[in-house]
Amino acid sequence: MPKKQNTIQKTANCQKNWSSKNLIGKNVFDIKTKNCGTIQDFLIDPEKFSVSGVMIKKRFFKEYFLSHEYFDKLSESGLILNSVPILPNKKVVNTEGKSIGRVSRINYDSETNKIRSLEIKSGFTKKIIFSDKIIGIGEKITIQSN
Repeated sequence: MPKKQNTIQKTANCQKNWSSKNLIGKNVFDIKTKNCGTIQDFLIDPEKFSVSGVMIKKRFFKEYFLSHEYFDKLSESGLILNSVPILPNKKVVNTEGKSIGRVSRINYDSETNKIRSLEIKSGFTKKIIFSDKIIGIGEKITIQSN
């Protein structure tokens, strides 16, 4: 008889977990409920065997990585984030409000999954902005002026 109770208990415990099949294609919303795209894939940390982040696809843009540090909760509508993330194509301005360009690539530290730098494109020019220069993230990304 005890074996049957253990089986029932294990089945009940599994029901509070989510399958990746149910999450692929779900929407991702920032803290302001703005849609950031849809989940395309999960990235697993092979040493910790835990989710290190997800790959997100937003219309017309390349897939981008979003670290698990942004995750707040899962709901039937999708993944809810705890803040406003830096997204590809987001406008970048300096502290005076002058446009610097748009995010063309986000570079992460491979050990920590924290943003190391942003590649900013403006016309035909590209520049690298290191994360310590980022002072604000919202509708625009604000960086320190030189």
